[in-house]
Amino acid sequence: MGLISEETIRQVVAASDIVEIVSSYFPLKRSGNAWRALCPFHKEKNPSFYINPTRRIFHCFGCGASGTVVRFVMDFEQIDFPAAVQQLAKRAGISLELKKGGYFQSERTRLLLFHAEATRWFHANLLKKHPESARARQYLKSRGFSREAVLRWKVGYAPASWNAFSKWAISQRFSYQELLRSGLVVQGRKSSGLYDRFRDRVMFPIHNGLGEVIAFSGRIIGEASSENKYLNSPETPLFSKRRILFGMDKAKHALIESGEAVVCEGQIDLISCFEAGICNVISTQGVALSQDQARLLKRYVERVLLCFDADRAGERAIEHSLPFLFSCELTVKIVRVPRGEDLDSTIRQIGPTAFRNLLAKAPDYFDFAIEQADRDGSLSDPAGRVALLRKFASLFTWIETLALREAFSIRIASRLGISLQAFAQLLAKNIQCRHLQNEEVASPPTLLLLEEGPKLLCRLALFSLEVRRWLSKQASPSVQQLFPNIPLLERILTSKVVLDDPLSFGAFLESLNPTEASTVLAWDLCKKMPDTPLSTATDCWWGIVRHHLKARQEFTRIKLKSVRPNSEEHRVLQKEFLDLQQQLQDISPPFQGATHE
Repeated sequence: MGLISEETIRQVVAASDIVEIVSSYFPLKRSGNAWRALCPFHKEKNPSFYINPTRRIFHCFGCGASGTVVRFVMDFEQIDFPAAVQQLAKRAGISLELKKGGYFQSERTRLLLFHAEATRWFHANLLKKHPESARARQYLKSRGFSREAVLRWKVGYAPASWNAFSKWAISQRFSYQELLRSGLVVQGRKSSGLYDRFRDRVMFPIHNGLGEVIAFSGRIIGEASSENKYLNSPETPLFSKRRILFGMDKAKHALIESGEAVVCEGQIDLISCFEAGICNVISTQGVALSQDQARLLKRYVERVLLCFDADRAGERAIEHSLPFLFSCELTVKIVRVPRGEDLDSTIRQIGPTAFRNLLAKAPDYFDFAIEQADRDGSLSDPAGRVALLRKFASLFTWIETLALREAFSIRIASRLGISLQAFAQLLAKNIQCRHLQNEEVASPPTLLLLEEGPKLLCRLALFSLEVRRWLSKQASPSVQQLFPNIPLLERILTSKVVLDDPLSFGAFLESLNPTEASTVLAWDLCKKMPDTPLSTATDCWWGIVRHHLKARQEFTRIKLKSVRPNSEEHRVLQKEFLDLQQQLQDISPPFQGATHE
């Protein structure tokens, strides 16, 4: 396995603007000289994730996540260091220079390549003038897909064969293990053979935020039979269904501009919207939104328009999505699609302009639910009214901001004709039952527990090359002997870090483990150092050494009392005690044994 050279890593980091890279995943807002956002690594209401473009680092003051652009890609994509460097190099157009040992390709790189090639293969199958794919083309035509749309979205076709895809993939020199890890191929139960997961389906490639294909969704041709209408890739090293929204790579700019997201169920619905010029639309991978998907939307928008099918399954999807959306304090509106229709058929029936008007008139969820209850007669029934109040109170418990909860409570109490006190009592009971302590809370940053002396030496060594050189020369005791449990200081002394050089400092952070990196970033390195750092360091060092020697001497004194006088062990301990006494005298103020040389 080849290794990426240190020079190439520095070149990749230098070419990777951390603000540009992070903003390709989610929006950032300027805050003075820095940039901030909601942290992607823990749940929070107020932004505590900051990027310092001068030092080229990120840091979250809530959970402690921190590091360089490479560390961000590693943590966000959940990939290893070589894969993160490869990804950044690809974005920067840099060819990787590798040390002896051959070309290195991570598992993730191979899987991305496999999915990209599979996309081309499925797409080519659909475009072939072949009787088998003719049914797929006819189906897409019946759903209003133009040839341009098919080409734009790289729609494909998976043949009805049990192993046509598997045979092609093996012919392209992808291994059995890669085929299985991709989820596109399945191991047979009763034999060692492989069979294709997707057969006789229209194929829609699923992209991550960077536009890379990471999974597929296959739609059965025609009406669903005993099989599921849609079949998605399983969970893989590339794909987690609860974290991905279909179309996000194309929709994110429109989401930011509009401040709202139209959420639909399927790929065809979404593509119909896009082709009609409505671009602030995304699709779930199942039906209901997950907590992770709601948090992802919160980074881009303040309002969500749920546009699910007008059937019982669509109603259940709304009910399951609401708690997660309210926990992110997103405004939720419901788009009224005609009964028995979906978004795609609605757009084709009424046209894009009328559909935009439908979106503009979408009521918020509470008005929608009250009007629905009024239509079915449950609002006039005391039991039905109480049931609706309990439903609203249960949803309000997901809203953590008290002022927002109170504003909603006043509005609901007024609409349903009850006292605010009565609704507040019902709400309090629901909050008590829900056990808010079970909500995800950011763990405090994990930092090294350093005493003030070692911490000061670490900071001075980072600041001053002169201090690093002096500390490295100490031999009796050495840094390793005096601080055996603090490898961070030794890492600083053996590094070539230049604090004022962002690339040098970034490379140094990458050499540390996450706890060490968080500790360093929490030190406020912009704080002014002493005018004479070496003098401060030597005073600190000899003070720590003196304390160390006195502790050893006291330990020896205790042992002397426990051994037989005039024994060999007694004489050895007595000599050790006197040697320690002499060392203490040598370094007593004004540190006669110490020099700055």
